[in-house]
Amino acid sequence: MNTTRSTFKHAWIYTLAAVTGKMISFFLLPFYAHVLQDVGYGVIGMIEASLAFLFTLMSYGVQSAVTRFYYDRPPEERNRVVSTGMLQTAVISTLLCVPLMLASGPLSGVLLGDAKLWHLLVLALLGFIFELTGTAASAILLIEQRSVAFSVNGLVRLVLGVATSIWFVLVLDWGLFGYFLSGTLTTLVSSAWFVVIAVRRCGAAWDRGIARELFFFQLPLVPGNLASFVSRQAERVLVRYQLDLASVGVLEMGYKFPSLISLMITQPFMKSWNTTRTAMADEPGAPEQIGRVFTWYLLLVASVGLVIVVNIPAVLRLLTPPEFWNAHRIARVEVLTMIMQGCYWHVTFGMYYAKDMRSLSWIRGVTSAVKVGLSVIFIKLWGLFGAAYSAALIQAVMLFWSGPLAQRKYRIRYEWRKIWLIGVTSLTAFVVLITLDLEA
Repeated sequence: MNTTRSTFKHAWIYTLAAVTGKMISFFLLPFYAHVLQDVGYGVIGMIEASLAFLFTLMSYGVQSAVTRFYYDRPPEERNRVVSTGMLQTAVISTLLCVPLMLASGPLSGVLLGDAKLWHLLVLALLGFIFELTGTAASAILLIEQRSVAFSVNGLVRLVLGVATSIWFVLVLDWGLFGYFLSGTLTTLVSSAWFVVIAVRRCGAAWDRGIARELFFFQLPLVPGNLASFVSRQAERVLVRYQLDLASVGVLEMGYKFPSLISLMITQPFMKSWNTTRTAMADEPGAPEQIGRVFTWYLLLVASVGLVIVVNIPAVLRLLTPPEFWNAHRIARVEVLTMIMQGCYWHVTFGMYYAKDMRSLSWIRGVTSAVKVGLSVIFIKLWGLFGAAYSAALIQAVMLFWSGPLAQRKYRIRYEWRKIWLIGVTSLTAFVVLITLDLEA
């Protein structure tokens, strides 16, 4: 089986795992929208946004670091790379979350406007620790391309998540508490599954030297990811205080469906492809093969994006109350942002390959600082929609800035004619669809 076909095969299996594991919120969306209302969605959005940075930082960093250093080590040391990464992540995430749990009352007052909601933040932080540890443990499955194990885990997560959500939120009527309790229990079971597999396969050995390398590989990412988090979430904070909490709920609904691009395509694809391209990078013909895979990815993600753009108004009218219907305008812009974000992870391979996390962090830091100012201006001019516009513009800057720099580290042979054809065709169709919607 050739590299491209193998990559898409495993990516498809990872997609099934991601969909079954994450589709709980989409399956229960109509019920949540009616039971929790826009204010409840606003609370969920503020808590999830507050944890998003830490998860993005550590989960992406540790999986990437383990994969990168796994192939640098001799075979007899590779298992210790995985076990050390898992243990290191568990310790660091716990050390980060315990102080936040102790301060959950004041934090809830600041984030949610009600200190009595502290228990929701504690549940979310517990789930965060479980999720991070499981993510680190799952690195061995990504390396060994054991994609079926991911699918089984996702199925278990789906069944347990749906069952507990229905029981806690709808039957017992526990509202937001039931929502977060269900998520924490589901994450605990799913992560324990990954940890057991990792310990059986790699043991639980700790290597101080490996831990040091993993730590300093990820450390340069912290400033850039911190700035990126602040800028991305600033739009929610601005909407919260310039408008109201209900508007945050509408904004979150607008972001909900475009995130399917990341959930169903980019994340599963990179789970398969990042390991493969790292292992083959030094082989003859690798730059051409990496370029061909990017072309196929771009065609796929652009096609799915256009499907979402066309259908999002009808989907919102079918699944949600009227106060959420106008979110389709936000969703359409966010689709473009998600496509560019996926391309960003492809074109920055050169920096990852050269272990140049510092340059990657610098780009994210500078663009993120600019985005905060743009968010203030755009939200003031266009309200909720300004948040989506600023995100799309900054993502475009990041993509076209980092790409040429990464090429200096590792030159990928892109199929430019096909890329331009896909890009121009998709962008034209996108503009036409938006124009027709505005005229209607």
